[in-house]
Amino acid sequence: MNKLKIAMFGEFSVSYNDNTISEHSKRSKKLWLLLQYLAVHHGRAIAQPELIDILSGEDEGANPASALKTQIHRLRDILSELKCDKPIIVCINGAYCINPEIETEIDVEVFEKSFKDAGNTDNPAEKLKLILEAINLYSGDFLSKSAYESWVVSLNTYYRSIYGKAVHMAIELLFASGKLHDIIAICSKATAINPYDEFVHYSHIKALAELGEQESAKKQYDIVTGLMMNKFGITPSKELMELYDTAIKTKKSVQTDIEAVISDLADNIPVTGAFFCEYQIFKHLYQLEIRDAQRTGASINVCLLTVSDSNNELPSQNPLNKAMQRLQDCVSRSLRGSDIFARYSVSQFVVMLLNTNEQTGEIIMKRIEKAFRRENTNKDIELGFTFKTKRGNDT
Repeated sequence: MNKLKIAMFGEFSVSYNDNTISEHSKRSKKLWLLLQYLAVHHGRAIAQPELIDILSGEDEGANPASALKTQIHRLRDILSELKCDKPIIVCINGAYCINPEIETEIDVEVFEKSFKDAGNTDNPAEKLKLILEAINLYSGDFLSKSAYESWVVSLNTYYRSIYGKAVHMAIELLFASGKLHDIIAICSKATAINPYDEFVHYSHIKALAELGEQESAKKQYDIVTGLMMNKFGITPSKELMELYDTAIKTKKSVQTDIEAVISDLADNIPVTGAFFCEYQIFKHLYQLEIRDAQRTGASINVCLLTVSDSNNELPSQNPLNKAMQRLQDCVSRSLRGSDIFARYSVSQFVVMLLNTNEQTGEIIMKRIEKAFRRENTNKDIELGFTFKTKRGNDT
């Protein structure tokens, strides 16, 4: 038997045999909204007042019941393009519904059933098969072009939640079976739909690292850390930073040519300015320098630069992001190539000045402060600094 197939994820469409109509065509939004509501509630006949209420955002004139009948008539004309052998919209006791005599398949229902069936089976292979079916069906948000309709919002949240759980389940199963390429593909799709799921980013980075693609893993880490700081004003989780620590340890084949090794070590060395790195790398470098200072008696200045507003509080996100980018440029230009700095938090940079004393450290920080004031056009943004001198004989 032929099925009436309705897609609600991503672009809304209705198909029968080889014929398809979709909201991509230039039809009245009101008609699509009416059809979408009938499709979502296809298991029952919907009384006219309920449908009129759904369309109440539109100007229905003095006779909304008559206007509804006109819309139903137009909708039937559109659906006739599918060439179904039975009427798709029927009226039962004055209420409208999708014809119950037509077998109907809706992607959101298949999606939900696959997810539930996956949770009810103990067979790993069957569980993975079902959960991947669910993930593949989720091609975009539920009724994305009607996203602001009140009755769509809650359903969209519900299906997004299921999709997130399905992705997490699939990732765990794929790690268990060693299917790393599949994990990367799923994570790439999932982050396009929901870019703020840290577990998905973590899994993406881990899969890349286990495949030996450390450079790609680092790039992905840079993306997620920047995203978390710029969008939410938070630093990466401890788990993500520990993973990064592992991911940057590249695997090298045996190399007998010392010149090749030197060339690899020198790759991407900045021509001018201080060395900017991830905080985890900064920690390692600091620990190495402290060890050396204990041997030589040299001193190191550790400085903390903090951006705040005029009330000494965290600025709002957009001006903070601009200020931090300006500050990064100022720090890089104001320091020597041997100095090191990293992003410590959403509003702070930490700086390591080698072979400097307390007086020199303060002079350098004031130089950065002056450069920042010159370039920062937002007078509500302020810069403060603190520093501590660590000497080789400190305990």
